[in-house]
This record gives sequence, C-alpha cells and structure tokens, in this order.
Amino acid sequence: MVNNSLGSAVSGPSLILQGAKLLWHPSIRWLVLIPLLINILLFSALTAAAGQWLGGWLDSMVNAVPDWLQWLVWIVWLLFSLLALVIYAFSFTLVANLIGSPFYGLIAERVIIMQGASSAAAESSVFRVAWQSFRRQLQLLAYFIPRTIAVGLLTLLVSFVPLINLLAPVIAGCWAAWSLAIQYLDYPADIEAVSFNQLIDQAGQNRWPAMGFGFAALGASAIPLLNLVALPAAVVGGTLLWCRTYKSTDS
Repeated sequence: MVNNSLGSAVSGPSLILQGAKLLWHPSIRWLVLIPLLINILLFSALTAAAGQWLGGWLDSMVNAVPDWLQWLVWIVWLLFSLLALVIYAFSFTLVANLIGSPFYGLIAERVIIMQGASSAAAESSVFRVAWQSFRRQLQLLAYFIPRTIAVGLLTLLVSFVPLINLLAPVIAGCWAAWSLAIQYLDYPADIEAVSFNQLIDQAGQNRWPAMGFGFAALGASAIPLLNLVALPAAVVGGTLLWCRTYKSTDS
C-alpha cells in the first residue's frame, strides 16, 4: 500500500499519459486499433445525441431557477454543464468498454507482462482472456447499474433544492470517478484471478489512488475526440496503477 496517499491521488493524469505513450507498443498496437475504429462510430452517434439533449436540458434548468436566484444562473449553468459532461463521459465509457472489453483484457495482460509483474498472465490463451474479460464486464454492469440508478435519483432530487443543488455535479462526479477506477483496475485484477469483491475491498482500503486515477480518466473521457484514445490509455494506466499499488496489497 502506498504511504503517500496525496501524492498517489494526484498521479492519475500521469498514469493516463504513461498509458498513452505505450499505446503504440508493438505488442498492443493492434489491440488498440480495432476497438478504436468501433468507438469512432459509437462516439459519433452519442456525441450528436448528447449535443441535442444538452441544449434543451440546460435551457429548462436555467428557466427553473427562481427569480430571487437569477444572479446565480451562470453558476447553475456551469455546474449543470459539468454534470452533463459527467453523464456523457460515464455513459460513453461504460458502453465503449463493454464493446472493447475483449481487447482491453488482452491489453492489460500484455502490460502486466511488460511490467514483469506476473508470469501467470502469459499462460492464458488469447481467446480465453478475451472471453473472460467480456464476462467480467457483465459482472461490473451488475454492480454499476443499480448503484448508478440510486446515485442518479439522489442527484435528481438534490438538483431541485436551491443552493444544495450545487452539490449535484459533485455527487455524480465522485461516483463516476470511483466507477471508472474500478472499471480500469478490474482488467488487470481479472487477469491475475483476483475476484471482483476482493478488488472492491482493496480499492476501498486504499481509496485515494483509485479516486485520483478515476477523476483523471473521467476528465479525459469527457473531451470529444480525446476520449477515443483516452479509453485504451486508461486501460494501460489502470494496469500500471494495479501493478504499482494494488498488486502489492494483494501480495
């Protein structure tokens, strides 16, 4: 476990950048290109739909602000724009990761081997790793969906309470960051036969590095075009975080 929790928490962007630098490594390059092409199509459809929805939603939110709080309209607009970006980034990432999970599991396996952190990973066949990663994604969805609905309802209720509604993007952002951290840590954890429940326990015991990485992944996923490369970069970054922080906890 890392002693300097604050330093680990702010290392998230560095891990994403390190992941991006490794994307064109010969052993994982082709595993990046195939889901990238699929995600370009997904990105185009989701971004067009999100743009139309965001304009109408923000207008309705601003119009709902009472007259005595009109001076706060620009703050409300900014915060709920951030909330909309959180929803967009989270939704895009969940769907894209489900589609790309067979490839991302293989990427995590290759990065673990490159890090020299595990010899067991090399023993699995390509198809077994791909299928195992896809099945694990279904388990993640079973964990995420009911909790995301609960957080969404809480955020919705909070958004109708003046002043307190400023917390809505914070609530949504913290949950999305935690979810993405678990998402990307799960690929290497699965490769090394760490159960999903054990992963949750380990991340909960050393939460700051996970949250810092999750916020970095969330921020990168919210930027159009960049998010296409951010997903595989986050897979590599999450694997590096696992090898450097959580694997040592397991051992």
